[in-house]
Amino acid sequence: VPTTQMSHRNMIINGAMNVAQRGTSDTSENSTSYYTVDRFNFRGGVTGVYTIEQSTDAPANFKNSTKITVTTPDTSIPSTSRYWVSTYLEGNDISHLNLGTSDAQQFTLSFYVKSSLTGTFSGGFTNNDWNRAYAFEYNISSANTWERKEITLTGDTSGTWLTTSSIGIRIMWSLGWGVDRDQSAGAWTANGNVAVIDAVQVIATNAATFQITGVQLELGSNATPFEH
Repeated sequence: VPTTQMSHRNMIINGAMNVAQRGTSDTSENSTSYYTVDRFNFRGGVTGVYTIEQSTDAPANFKNSTKITVTTPDTSIPSTSRYWVSTYLEGNDISHLNLGTSDAQQFTLSFYVKSSLTGTFSGGFTNNDWNRAYAFEYNISSANTWERKEITLTGDTSGTWLTTSSIGIRIMWSLGWGVDRDQSAGAWTANGNVAVIDAVQVIATNAATFQITGVQLELGSNATPFEH
């Protein structure tokens, strides 16, 4: 008997970055907005600016990625500022994770990433109210090389997690966060902080690039091949 679903495993919509109905390129602003690839959003800051594009540079068996390129660096990020790439999932689509209950399930996030920078990067999960969060970290060991990352965790047993058409969970990849928005990795906390202390700040390096594709969120502790 299989221990994972044989189909419909991936809860992410457009994880391969193939659909870009709003356009294929844009520039970040000091807000949270949708610019290019469907179902993914981007946040800029007061000082730092980056371009966003649907790129044809992708790992084997993929056609597209989302590419971030820093055009105006922010080398002194204000304590409460945040730069990110994110996707929001409706509560209807993650209700089987049983978040906020004693039956919260294990789940696994996997994705392909490529950057001109190396080191420890971070991201995380939050609920709709920004009062429950889990920060994760991952390492990019080779510059300008596609690498697949896997993060497995047990869902939050506390807090309010919507199972309606509103936001059920946010998944975020940090491009740079202020010190008041950081926390340690690996535990659910009663805040909205999803960046790890001392992680790489992409936005701080002029011309730095960050690319992502093949995003998959699935039930269980095993990262299966991306479900196209």
